[in-house]
Amino acid sequence: MGPTKRRWLTVVTGLVALLLAAPLRPAWTQAPVTLNVWASPDNADALADIGQRFTQANPTIKITVTPISWEVLYPRMLADIASRTGAFDVATWDVMTAGAMAPGFVDLAKFREDNPRLVDPAYDLKDFHPTIWHIGGVWAGKNIGIPFYNNTMLFYYRKDHFANPTLQAKFKTQYGRDLKPPTTWQETVDVAKFFTKKFNPDSPTDYGIALMFPRTHTLFYMYVLFFAPYRRSQDGLKKFGPVDLDYGDYFTAKKEPAFATPEGVKAVEDMKALLPYSPDPLGADYGETLESFARGTVAMVPQWTGVWAAFREAAALKPIEQKVGVALMPGGHSVSGIWGLGINVASKHKPEAFRFLQFATNKANDKAKFIKFGVAPARMSTLKDPEARRLDPRVPVLEATYPTQGYRPRIPQEPKLEDITVGVLSEMLGGKRPITVAELAKLADEWAKLLK
Repeated sequence: MGPTKRRWLTVVTGLVALLLAAPLRPAWTQAPVTLNVWASPDNADALADIGQRFTQANPTIKITVTPISWEVLYPRMLADIASRTGAFDVATWDVMTAGAMAPGFVDLAKFREDNPRLVDPAYDLKDFHPTIWHIGGVWAGKNIGIPFYNNTMLFYYRKDHFANPTLQAKFKTQYGRDLKPPTTWQETVDVAKFFTKKFNPDSPTDYGIALMFPRTHTLFYMYVLFFAPYRRSQDGLKKFGPVDLDYGDYFTAKKEPAFATPEGVKAVEDMKALLPYSPDPLGADYGETLESFARGTVAMVPQWTGVWAAFREAAALKPIEQKVGVALMPGGHSVSGIWGLGINVASKHKPEAFRFLQFATNKANDKAKFIKFGVAPARMSTLKDPEARRLDPRVPVLEATYPTQGYRPRIPQEPKLEDITVGVLSEMLGGKRPITVAELAKLADEWAKLLK
């Protein structure tokens, strides 16, 4: 072979090598990029921590996490989605906003299909419980995010008071059964009365239970705690059909309101039966009920997973492992508050955002964010992890709660349904409106107008 042919062969070989090597180069830019991450305050510290570790491993990609309150985050995201300005690259979205948010988020299933080289081969999608995956990640067949924060409500109680032999003996004398965390809302009434000083001067607490039934969105999800036991009972499922995960427990399987029924009335009556044993139940909201339990003035409180950190710091609850117990919600059905993590369709840095999304929601970080920041795990592997179970008494309860929790509607009309519903429920609980099927039917008629 002559020199000319050798040079030609060298050039051809080099071109072939470059062509073969090209697919191995990263599919994302190597220029410095900053990803703007919008998050609810509950999630922000954990995301910032994950972001720092992500940047250490990927120095050209900086993560800036901005915590935004729920009341502001929702409208700002809607505004950005409508304008397609791309003010954020990645964001957390609340379960009940899924239908409204869906148009603004990348279909991750299609993104994975179009960008196979960006998919982490160790990422385990099947590690999410199917229901959690649907609620925190899917809308109308589109994968709009990854479940990140599986906030759900738990039933907290004063473990030390329930274990007190004197109180146990007195309760058994009065009610003919053992003093233990209630398993139904009807049992809860007895226990709440027993721990209310007005009805039992020997009670170590002023009130039996802290309730939050204000005329806000809080009342909308609190109703699910009381309605779901009827809606999901054998008779309820036979009457209403299975729960549609997009329309939630308020609806029948035919997407019609299920609450304008005797079951809906019973739920409101169960709520009203607890009012005498709670401090300011129609005025208190998240902060007030959290504080009542943290100060030791109530014996029980249904609250979100995220309050654990505040309880741990409360002087009246130390040591927490001796004073605070965690139980399944009376009635057997909690209510979901899942937050998903998704990518803005208007983001200019989707490949980098996708890599961060995978990193933030992989198995290692699902466990890390729970142990370090108390952000409720979304993955089943974390719930079964021996270290997580040893460190946190909520884990076994969360594992039992996830498959049975109730849901609010995720449809785009949810905010308007919520507005008119809390007014009616508030007036019923306050005695300004009768608690009847007829009154709930009027509310159902209003729903029908909004849903047309």
